[in-house]
Amino acid sequence: MVAYALQQCCILLMQMAILHEMGRRILFVTMALFMMHEAHRTDASRFYPTSQELNPKFHALINKTNLTRRLIDQVYPNTDMVYFAYHGAVLALAQDGYYGFIGTMDMYGLSLTPGQGSAAAVWIQGGGDGTPSNMKYIMIGWDVYPAEYGDSRTHFYTKWTNDGFQSTGCINMKCAGFQPEKGASISPGGVIEHVSSPNGAKQNLNLKIIKDGTSGDWLVHVGINRDPELIGRFPRSLFSGGFADRAAAVTFGGVVAGPITNPPPMGSGHLPTDDKSAASISNIQFIDKNGHAWPLTGDLPKFETNQNAYAVSPVVDGKFFYGGHA
Repeated sequence: MVAYALQQCCILLMQMAILHEMGRRILFVTMALFMMHEAHRTDASRFYPTSQELNPKFHALINKTNLTRRLIDQVYPNTDMVYFAYHGAVLALAQDGYYGFIGTMDMYGLSLTPGQGSAAAVWIQGGGDGTPSNMKYIMIGWDVYPAEYGDSRTHFYTKWTNDGFQSTGCINMKCAGFQPEKGASISPGGVIEHVSSPNGAKQNLNLKIIKDGTSGDWLVHVGINRDPELIGRFPRSLFSGGFADRAAAVTFGGVVAGPITNPPPMGSGHLPTDDKSAASISNIQFIDKNGHAWPLTGDLPKFETNQNAYAVSPVVDGKFFYGGHA
């Protein structure tokens, strides 16, 4: 499936340990991240590296790994391209890990064909050694994916896995995993009736994902044009290793997949240079182990696989723009 290949690709690209394919470079990267962590430690945890702290050449190495291309070919051999543009915060610079995320995404309607997919999401990720079987994550956002839904409407969606989809995980509620709250206003896979106009009124998806301090479940709160309310949970029992207790990374942005001759739009279809029409993610906050939310006050490293077509702007006051290829 497009979405399956698309999500796995993005998560792999974020896992720093994937650099084991590059031999001795991993030692340099690990030492550099550790030194940055120590250099910035204060009494209060800092939840992210700045965009200046990670070398662009380091990002390029991740983006061009053969492992990623082999994974795409194996899972979805007919996918000509998978492009993404997002920001990320990693465990190397978070003293205690991540226990949740708060943010607002404006949502758009796109006219796509069955061979195309487009999504905006937040990925709550576990650690690992970069191998597919150790990929653990929760993904939440909005998407347009005709091959999955049989239409080109905008849907709220979730995705999860504990082992890179080898034996666990699914999109929305196609397997036992996500547990909906009784009376929830929306469920994974549900249609979002009202979407934004690039040059007009915005329709917002407000998200709050938090690790429950008692049960250990990942609680999902969602509100469309209103404060988020609890709609369900991913039980702690779904996950093994460190991800059962905390997240190692949090990333957010856009991702698309489809034929290279007919690439789909990302976000609103406008590049972030057009900040009046481009899609955005705003009110970004990270949640610590005590349940406190910390607004993002600085920029974050960005990851772009084709910045001429799809890009992200710098984060300013907890907000950035992304998208492209109208």
